[in-house]
Amino acid sequence: MKYKALLTGVASIVLIAAGPSFADYNEAPTLKAMVDAGTIGPVADRLPAEPLVAQAPEVGTYGGTWRSALKGNLDSGWIRRSSGYDPLVKFSIDWDAVEPNIASSWEVNDNATVFTFHLREGHKWSDGKPFTSEDVLFAINDVINNVDFVPGARPAFLIGATATAPDPTTVVITLPEPNGLFLELMATVDGPQVTRFQKEFCSQFHPKYNPDAIKMATDGGLSGWGELLRDNCGVSRDGNADRPTLYAWKMLDDYDGINSVINFERNPYYFKVDQEGNQLPYLDKLQMTQVEDANSIVLMGIAGEIDFTNRHINNVTNKPVFFDNQEKGGFRIYSTVPADMNTAIIQMNLNYEDDGFRELFQNRDFRVAMSLATDRQEVIDVLYAGQGEPFQAAPRPESPFYNEELAKQYTEYDPDKAEEMLDAIGLTERDGNGIRKLPDGRSINIRVDVSSDLGPQLDILELVKIHWAEVGINLDVRKAERSYVYEQKDGNKHMLHVWKGDGGLGDAQLDSRYYLPMHLESGYAIRWAEHWTDPDKADLIDLPETVAKQLELYKKMFNSPSPEDRTKLFKEVLEITKSEFYTIGISLPPMDYGIATNEMRNVPENQPHAWVYPNPGPMNTSVLFKSE
Repeated sequence: MKYKALLTGVASIVLIAAGPSFADYNEAPTLKAMVDAGTIGPVADRLPAEPLVAQAPEVGTYGGTWRSALKGNLDSGWIRRSSGYDPLVKFSIDWDAVEPNIASSWEVNDNATVFTFHLREGHKWSDGKPFTSEDVLFAINDVINNVDFVPGARPAFLIGATATAPDPTTVVITLPEPNGLFLELMATVDGPQVTRFQKEFCSQFHPKYNPDAIKMATDGGLSGWGELLRDNCGVSRDGNADRPTLYAWKMLDDYDGINSVINFERNPYYFKVDQEGNQLPYLDKLQMTQVEDANSIVLMGIAGEIDFTNRHINNVTNKPVFFDNQEKGGFRIYSTVPADMNTAIIQMNLNYEDDGFRELFQNRDFRVAMSLATDRQEVIDVLYAGQGEPFQAAPRPESPFYNEELAKQYTEYDPDKAEEMLDAIGLTERDGNGIRKLPDGRSINIRVDVSSDLGPQLDILELVKIHWAEVGINLDVRKAERSYVYEQKDGNKHMLHVWKGDGGLGDAQLDSRYYLPMHLESGYAIRWAEHWTDPDKADLIDLPETVAKQLELYKKMFNSPSPEDRTKLFKEVLEITKSEFYTIGISLPPMDYGIATNEMRNVPENQPHAWVYPNPGPMNTSVLFKSE
């Protein structure tokens, strides 16, 4: 399957969600009972004047509970991906277009600086109150663009933007500079932040609207009102179940580390219907059980206690276990196409604070030598049952940006050539253990802390440790909690960082963290990345000329309203990636998978799987249903 680039031109676009009109709408029996009891109004009054018609592969039946799991008390990512993906605009299920969602239509000016979104008249929050442009203005102007809000919860593509509202159903977002990819960014996993904050509810945690908000925060042991607002309304926390929502299901229990089961029930005011006029969702409830680790989720899965998930369980090691237990557990394995282009990206810290090691890591020949010293085929055979192929940090073969030279350079296993290159660099002296020394006499011991929940990366590095030792380089592999790994990386204290390879499909241009330093997850050069992520610090950090050139091209790509120009510029960016060779990749991941019980219907096959494309969200999970 070949995935197309998102060739969204922006000049004077007007897109409208056209769908059939219905004389009558149908609703779930549970809601009909509430209507009969006078608790809520008729379905036609609860829906917008023009609800979004979500085409269900199979028209479903009402009822049932979707069971899944959360790992620990900070797994809001699964909530966002499974039930919390309703931005203004959304990705199509094939990831080849941006479609209307909460916004029914939009227009864009010629230079991609002004985006006008039209909301649905009569759209309501889960508490029955109107959703209007004022809610979007609160999110963009008062929250996202307030420096006191939690930095990590502020989407970079909206910082500096201003929102205005000529009327209750129109939102005009003006950007500080052109952004030809703005619609795509609004459709990513961060897009729902614009539609998450009901002003009436969330403003109680904001000092502009409630002078007591700061005291509320400090009394609760928080650093400020930004954390208070995040914990009650923000995307990285779901600590307040009273928050009204626009999503298909409303949370009933605070996700605060105390409740072991997080329950959700259908939102009576959800704005989507299927092709026959049945208000969605089909399923009455969601139930997410909080467990300690991924192994617990696997055990729940093979026991048939999870109806649909691909979160935390979809690695090669688990697949035979799921395969063997399908009949007994009453579930099946379904396929997804990973956007990950690598099983592990090894990132030497080119900004490391130690002069000797920083100079070594910045030496391209050293990085090339260590790539040649890595026996990728052994990794593939031992850990991935022979599935995959040697691969660097590069777009996948299914991507329109696939570059074979970039993907395959220095992937051959050639320890003799690696030895020659290390000698040529001047690393000829060795200690008593055979480990090469830096020019200052220190042994080259490279420490890497690997997140304990990262799956096969730890096993990969244990094999790489053996490979590198053969050419005289010691890799000190240590298992650590994710919080410690991130504390070291974010503080630029790490020598080497490893993570899986995001950015292989439709996210290549949007999340290019491994192709150039543009993201705080660019662990090989987070100080250089601050030129992109935090321009206020840019003057404090010297950039190599080639890196500066690459960031300049990347900025031009973002600014361009022309899809053709963006494609050309991004290919130029990748050419510099090839010449700079920032990181060392291992292998191309095989096809991905998830599990679903046999009674769960409308589960798609071969849906893309990425973070910025928050699988399964773009499929419209509200069309999932259970057969009797």
